[in-house]
Amino acid sequence: MNKEFRREVFKRVLKKLFFLLLLVTLLVIITSVPVNFNLDYYDGDFQINTTWKEIHENIKENLFLLYSGKIFRVPFDNQSLGNLLGVTALRSFSVFLFGLLLGLLWGVPKGILDRKKIHKKGTFKTLQKILPFSLPEILVVLGIQLLGAFLYRNQWSPIPHAGYSSWLNTIYPILAISVLPGAYIAKTTAEALQEMGKEPYIRVARGKGCGPYRLFRVHYFRGIVMELFGAFPTILVMMFSSLVIIERMFYFPGLTYYLVEFYTNEMGNVHRAGIGFTLFIVALGVFYYMIFQLAEFMKTWAIPQKEKSP
Repeated sequence: MNKEFRREVFKRVLKKLFFLLLLVTLLVIITSVPVNFNLDYYDGDFQINTTWKEIHENIKENLFLLYSGKIFRVPFDNQSLGNLLGVTALRSFSVFLFGLLLGLLWGVPKGILDRKKIHKKGTFKTLQKILPFSLPEILVVLGIQLLGAFLYRNQWSPIPHAGYSSWLNTIYPILAISVLPGAYIAKTTAEALQEMGKEPYIRVARGKGCGPYRLFRVHYFRGIVMELFGAFPTILVMMFSSLVIIERMFYFPGLTYYLVEFYTNEMGNVHRAGIGFTLFIVALGVFYYMIFQLAEFMKTWAIPQKEKSP
């Protein structure tokens, strides 16, 4: 049995690695189009400002640089692309991780408080439900940025509202990136509790005198965890799309900030900007893939095994 289990795990890991390799290769091919690529329609025909041979050469060069590891040593802006990737990825990951934790910290309690009011109607209740999702995300970020700028310029707060000089600069980006995920987590938690409250085993536990704390710890908590793991891919997409907006608006020099810099070619060197764009896109793709697979692993293996254990 253990041998079959190990074989199944090995096959799954091998399949995931093959898919990751395929994903990385496709990302390199797609992003090897020069960042200054332009397509014009003139006199009944399409014209491009480069040749297919140049694009093919870019693809071969980027594939070689990436899989040989030399792409990390390409010089750029008085440092190597590898060093720049490491520093920016750490900043973005910090904002991403702490934003997710903050969203959980306020989203789950809010969902628990909202579970009894989920079917109640009223203007305030309706606004509370739809406002976080109906407002354009850029307005939410802008509101936090304006508040931070007002507090900082009037010396009411020591937290800078833009740029990066210390860890204090991560506070507003973390707050901004936690808004939509936190609202979605609260909604998911409230709906999960409402549905679980209808289950027969919950009613039996209440009938036997099970207190609210024990009822939550023994029965509700596991269901909430399962629902949140199921919603994690959606939360992940929300946060990745928010990260691009937040880093640009707060001038926070993270991974997606430099990704846009490479794409818009504001660094000067078109060729190296294209290589940097490829590397950063691949890094984002690998990061997203690994986080998504971790969530799937926890949902498929860890939680069911915990449920089966005595």
